[in-house]
Formats: sequence, C-alpha cells, structure tokens
Amino acid sequence: MSAVAAPADPDIPAKRLAELPDFSERLSPMLVKELRQGMRSPVFVWGLIVMNLGLTAIVSLNMLDPDADYLHQAFFGVYCLLVCGLLPLRAAGALHDELRGNTIDTLVLTRLSGWRITTGKWVAVVAQQVLAAITVLPYVIVRYFAGGIDVPMELAWLGIFLLTGMLSAAVLTGFSWMRYFLFRAAMMMGVTWLTVKFCVEVLEDLYGSRRDNLLEELYDDGGWRVFAMLFIGAAHLAFFCLDLGAARVSALVETKALRRRLVATGVIALYLLGGLTLPWQGSFPDLDPLVMTVKMVCGTLALTGLQAILERPVNLMSVVLPWVRRGTKGRIAGRFLYDGWPSGVCWFGGMLLVGTLLLGWRLEQIASEAYSGMGHGDYYLSPWEAREVAAWVTTAGGFLGMLIAPLVLWRWWARDRLPWHLGTWLVFVVGLGMAQLAVFALASTTENNQMLKWGLPLPGMGLSWVTEANDYRRSWRSVETYVNLNWDYLDIIRVSGLVVQGWWLAAGWCALRAFRKTTALEQEAMAALKSGTSPSRPVAGRGDPAELVAG
Repeated sequence: MSAVAAPADPDIPAKRLAELPDFSERLSPMLVKELRQGMRSPVFVWGLIVMNLGLTAIVSLNMLDPDADYLHQAFFGVYCLLVCGLLPLRAAGALHDELRGNTIDTLVLTRLSGWRITTGKWVAVVAQQVLAAITVLPYVIVRYFAGGIDVPMELAWLGIFLLTGMLSAAVLTGFSWMRYFLFRAAMMMGVTWLTVKFCVEVLEDLYGSRRDNLLEELYDDGGWRVFAMLFIGAAHLAFFCLDLGAARVSALVETKALRRRLVATGVIALYLLGGLTLPWQGSFPDLDPLVMTVKMVCGTLALTGLQAILERPVNLMSVVLPWVRRGTKGRIAGRFLYDGWPSGVCWFGGMLLVGTLLLGWRLEQIASEAYSGMGHGDYYLSPWEAREVAAWVTTAGGFLGMLIAPLVLWRWWARDRLPWHLGTWLVFVVGLGMAQLAVFALASTTENNQMLKWGLPLPGMGLSWVTEANDYRRSWRSVETYVNLNWDYLDIIRVSGLVVQGWWLAAGWCALRAFRKTTALEQEAMAALKSGTSPSRPVAGRGDPAELVAG
C-alpha cells in the first residue's frame, strides 16, 4: 500500500520564522548592552550632530574654493576629533565602572569570560567609530565633484585614522581597570596626545607646507611588507592591551598565558618571515627591512616577555588537566604555556634563542655578500663602526639582562617577603641601576677605569665598558689596540654576553625548581585519570586563592 503524504501545514514557515533568534541574541550580550548604551550617550549623539554640521559648513566652503588646503585639513580635523578623540575616551572607564559597581562577579556568573567582557566593551566603541566614518563618505563624494582631491588617497587616510581611533580605544579599554583616577587620567591624556600628534603630523604632511605623500614614500622604501608589518604591530598592540584588561576581570581558573603567548609567537614568526625574505638595500635607514624587523621583534619580545615573567603561577587541577590529558607532549608544551613566570621564563628564553639565531644568520649572510662583492675576505670595520656595533650589542644584552635579573634576585632573597608583581620588578631594576651608577661614579672619582670591572655581575655594565674604552685600532680584528680596560670591543661583547647568559641560566634554574609543584599536581592528575576518578577537585592545601598564586 502506498504511503499517503501528510498535508502540508500552512503555518510551518511562520513557526520557523518565530523560532529564529533576534539579531541581538546572536551577538555577545556584553556587546549588545554596551552598544545600546553607547548609541544613546550624549557624547556619541551630540558628537555626531556637531561633526555633520561642521562637515556641511566645510564642504560648502570647499565648493567655492576647491584648492584651499586649510579646508581639507579642517575636514579631516573634524573627523579625527570625533573618531580619534572623543569616542575612544568613552572606553577609559569601561572596566573600572564594572569593578567599582561590583558587577564583575555577576557577569562571570553569566559564563562570560574576561576576554568576552573586555572585547565586548571595545567592539561597542569600534561600532560607533565605524558608524561615524560611514557618515563621512557622502561628504567625500561631494568634495570629489567640487574637484581638487585625490579620492583613493583620502579614502585610505580615512581608513588609517579609523584604525588609529580603534587602537586608541583598545589601549584605553585595556588600561581602564586602573583603580586610581589620576593613573587613568594620565593614561587618557597620554594616549589622546599621541593620537592627536599623529593626526596633526599627517595633515601637515598632506596639506601643509611639506606636501609629502607618506603612503607612496613608505611603499617606495619597503613595499607592501612595510604596511603589513605596521598593521600587524598595531593589531598586536591592541590585542595586548585588551588581553591585559581581560586578565584583570577574568576568573582565576581561566587560562590566560596560552592565548597571549601563541599570538605573540605567531606575530614574531610573521615579522621574521617578512624581514628575512626582504631584499637587502645596503644601508641602515629607519625603514630598512632588516632593521625594521629587528625593532618590531625586539619590541614584541620585550612587551610580551616582561608580561610572561611577571605572571603568578596558578597551580590548579583545572589548569593542568587539559595538558595532562594530552600525554607527554601536552606536559612538555605546558612548560612553555602554563600560567606563571616559570613557563614564562622558558617561553621567553626559547623565543630569544630562536630569534637571535635567525637574525644572526641573516646578518652573517648579508655581511658575507657585501664584503665578497667588495673583494674582501674578512670583516674590517673602522674604529667608529666597531664602537657602534659594540654599543648596540651590549645595550641589547644589558636590556635583556635587566629584564630577567630582578626575577632571580627576588627568587633568591625576597620571595617570602615580597609578592611578585610589576612594582617588585621595578624596585629591583632601580636597585641594579643604582649599583651600576655607584660603580661608574667610583671609577670616575678615582680616575681609574679598571674599577669598572667591579661591576662585572651587573647585567648593564657592558655599555659603560664600551663608553670608557679608548680604542685606536685600524680594523675590527687588528691586534694593535690601546684600551683603558685592557679589553677590546670583542672582549667586551664576549664578557657582557657571558654575564647576561649567566643571569638567564640562573632564571632557568629558578623556573626548574618552581615547576616541582606543577609536576606534583600533574602526577596527581595522571593518577586520578588512570584510576577513573574525577580529578577536578582542588589540590589539598591549594584551595585558598592566596595560596594558589604562591610562587
């Protein structure tokens, strides 16, 4: 018997339409909340009205005088005032308002992570900036018909100013957790001043007395890879600030290091890939590919590395369990990606080693090609060039040593008396700097530069040795030298490098000893997994949050 088809229900399309969620339900609740409040705020409403009135007046005058540069500057100035000035300031108290109102715990109960809370507040400001930028487009079209403008260039700068405003909003959102108003006000004024300075300098170059086309100059110097590096750097800075704010409002059990270290690793890999494959131009301008790569890599490593070595360990079963379930590979990866300074030291040291080897290989390749083309078989540098190289190398080594030395000193002498955070790190940095100044003052007072060697354990003494070395050599490897310290520049580089390596080895030893608690927790988790019991309970003696972060 053939099956009889059931009659179609005419109300099925209406039922399916009713079951579809609203547009606001598909977005983050924090984004919807902040966007609704932001769209009704006086800053956005009146700012948009005043911007449109100002643009209307400027475009009307521009129709009468299309070649007036001051009108073009005023057009972008009114746009930047709202997008890069007023709207980012709305994010300056985003997280502080939640912390002051004690609503963070309520938000956490809604299963919103700290990252979603922070990004929701930032994206709400970005949406308002994008809306303001869209309202400017009709005025650009009108000015195009009036003549006197380059539409692609102006659209490009509208987008660049919009990205600048987004970056400013990200920085202010990420640092809006600061408790004291004076600190937040200083951050607001600093970020706003830098943003305004950038906009004014660009408008002066475009329509002022200089009349430079900055985009064409950047492209001629480095090609599209320069734009890519600058965009990646700005995006990573925005991510870093937002992640810093998210860490302040997130729960203790949330894994924070994994996201930030993987992103930093990817960014550094992109820098090295772009910088090592770019052609060498034979000089050292600011936008030379290799020099720019070194600057971007060093800045990213310093920023993320300092954050990594300042993290407090969180020894919780819920933190180590996902890595333990992946077996030996997971536990090895955890040594670089766990929350806390022990894994931060491992990650930071590994990234430094890989980056130094790759950049050193590229420099060696460039030098070999340059000197072989000149008919030389060895490296010969003038005394001034040798001094510059030694100064750069010792400065970089001293900076890396000053980053890690406070951790070693705290671990050896003050871990039971002082908590480990940025303030403690700064105290030890100031102490090391004062010790270095004392050695330098003693050598200057006695007019005996040999006393500078008393600062041998200090990581930043290399630059002082280079400064006081009077080298009259004819070439880099000549034996005819006269140096007050009885060291030539190569000796200074070797000695300062060994001192910095000693500090890093000491930090690695401290990290290895600190991993003992994590190893015990991993063994307990593995035993629980083998026995089939639930390993999700806190470890005995680690239930108190104050004890969880004990390093």
